[in-house]
Amino acid sequence: MMSIGEFAELTGLSLKALRLYDEQGLLKPASVDPWSRHRRYSASQFEPAIRLKALRAAGVPLADAPRFLADPPAAAAVLAEHRVRMAAERERQDAALETLDRLLSGADRHEWQVEERLATRQYWAGVVWPVPGDDDPAAGVDSTDERVNEAFAALWRALAEAGDTPTGPFWSTIRAAPDSDTAIELVCCWPIARPLPAGWSVPGWTVETGTVEAAPELVVRWRFEDPVTVVDGVTHPAVLALLAAAEERGLGVDLSRLRQIGLMEEGESVGMEVAITVSR
Repeated sequence: MMSIGEFAELTGLSLKALRLYDEQGLLKPASVDPWSRHRRYSASQFEPAIRLKALRAAGVPLADAPRFLADPPAAAAVLAEHRVRMAAERERQDAALETLDRLLSGADRHEWQVEERLATRQYWAGVVWPVPGDDDPAAGVDSTDERVNEAFAALWRALAEAGDTPTGPFWSTIRAAPDSDTAIELVCCWPIARPLPAGWSVPGWTVETGTVEAAPELVVRWRFEDPVTVVDGVTHPAVLALLAAAEERGLGVDLSRLRQIGLMEEGESVGMEVAITVSR
């Protein structure tokens, strides 16, 4: 029988790790002195200890350790799942490194042309959709884009059936959700010629209507083909350039009045423009 210190020295596990594995039932001592509470280990425990050591060295989450230790098929499944996670993480890191290379080289540096214009008064109808958080298992760029496209399509069809076919390009805005400090909503909108009747709705969607009032605004646009470096999780550089321009010109802005508008050519979406109402 070995003391916890001797066992730690032989297996490469720290005293802290051994105590944690004991508490979690992953590697309990062969015996514990009832008076001193000293832990004692046996040579038969070398194998599970070494497996735990290798498991942690590979970065496998400790939560997967019980399955890993249970039986060979379960252990193989744990390793297969971890390899998938590692591959995804390596892909994310490679993409982030490529982004850093482009930022450092300045190859994708874009000169944003910010213009000032007067927005005309415009009725609109929009689908309100709660933006999923990072901890939402359904969250993701692909799933979000698909859901947004569904919202725009469903709203367009409903407006056409109501005889109020959209009069221009789509636009969207992000705003804080009511009664929440952290949740946000995406409003997917189409401009329309006249107000909709009270109670108008689209089955399966939350619909809101309103009016864009005539007011000065700053606008910047980009085409999808433009070489622009976008850092994952950061607002598009065009939006940041717009806000920086407003600050340089001493203009006040209301982020809730920021709209991303589809840039259309011959019925095809070729880019976006960002507009925000400003005040002096």
